[in-house]
Parts: sequence; structure tokens; C-alpha cells
Amino acid sequence: MIIIREFTLFGIEHFFYIFGYGGLAVLAFYLPKIFKFNIDKFAKFSGYFILTEKIIELIYRYMVFNEPFTNLLPFNMCNYTLVLAALMMILRSNKIFNLVYFWSIGAILAILTPDIRVAFPNYSNISFFTTHYYIYFAVFYCLKYFKFTITFDALKKSYIYINGIMLVLFPLNFLLNTNYMFLKRKPLRSPMDFLGPWPYYIISLEVVMIVLFTLMYLPFRKKN
Repeated sequence: MIIIREFTLFGIEHFFYIFGYGGLAVLAFYLPKIFKFNIDKFAKFSGYFILTEKIIELIYRYMVFNEPFTNLLPFNMCNYTLVLAALMMILRSNKIFNLVYFWSIGAILAILTPDIRVAFPNYSNISFFTTHYYIYFAVFYCLKYFKFTITFDALKKSYIYINGIMLVLFPLNFLLNTNYMFLKRKPLRSPMDFLGPWPYYIISLEVVMIVLFTLMYLPFRKKN
């Protein structure tokens, strides 16, 4: 029998998740330096590991929680960012990094206001925080060990591509009765509550995204 405890947003346990999983991500980041691992092999291992872990999570949610297949497609921002982050680590690709770097901003919102129902030690909870922190682990890993950089052209492409994906997902959400990228409705108790009702909060998010992407580019401006 699987015992499932309910997740409480901003409860004490939530902050343990933030710092606990974050601490593990920091530890993993320094493992190549501590144990003299080959940075390429360790990156590839982490990429294959996280992809396998994500597949197991989707199967678990389908079998245990009976989630519909349409809800398990990798169309949320963090999911396709995660897949790209894993491929970035496996292929050591600066081109993929250009997208993952900017799109990783969504993982912060997910970690602070997670759209999950279950608490630790349920596997869905473990996988949720592990996969979202992996995105930042991969970004900083590529900055530190692979010396990847960002260009202004990458900023423009990241913004254009994300909007292209949104244009596809907007009608798809109504067709499949899903809410990918929260284009159909806002998540409960999130910063989006301050951005207005539907559909105006989507326009507000566009403005916020432009500002955040620009701020994220600034550290690379002098290098370019």
C-alpha cells in the first residue's frame, strides 16, 4: 500500500525541499572537481540518468495516479527545457545551451510554487524537484566546465521560439483539455495572480519574459 501525504505550499517542509534538493544539486555540481571525474563523461551520464528518471516518473504517474496520457506529454516549459538540458549535457552543445539558459527561468517559479499534490517520499515529489534542479545544475555545469557563453542573437531566438511553441500549445490545450504552459488557466497560488485575469496575464507574462531575458543576458554583454 502506497501512503500519500498531501503537499503544502510554503509549509516548513516545502522550504526543506528547496534547500535540501538545492544542496544535492550543488554537491553534484562539485563532484567532478572533488573526485576528478571526466567532465564530458559525467555530463553525459547525468543527461542519460535524468531522461531515464523522467520517463520513470511519467510511467509512475500514469499507473499510480491514473493521470490521462494527454497530461503527461512533455509540453510544459520545464519539461522541454529539461529534455534540452539533458541533450545539451550529452552532446556538449552550446547551441542548445543558448535556449536552455534563458528558458531555465521557468524552473525557479516551479520550485517556489510547485504544481504538485504529493509530499516526500512519494516518487512524484522526488522526481519533480530533482528534474527542476537538474536544469540549473546543467546550466551552471556548462558555464563552469564547458565555458559556454550567450549572445544577443540567442536571446532573440529564445524569445521567438518560446512564442512559437505557445502559439501551437494555445489551441492544443483546448483540443486536449490540458493546460500546458498555463495558457488556459493560472496555477493555484502563484505569482501569476498579480498579472491579471485570463487572458491578460499571458500578455503580462510576455513583458515579464522580455525583462527577465534581458537581465539574464547582461552578464554576457561585455564579453560579446
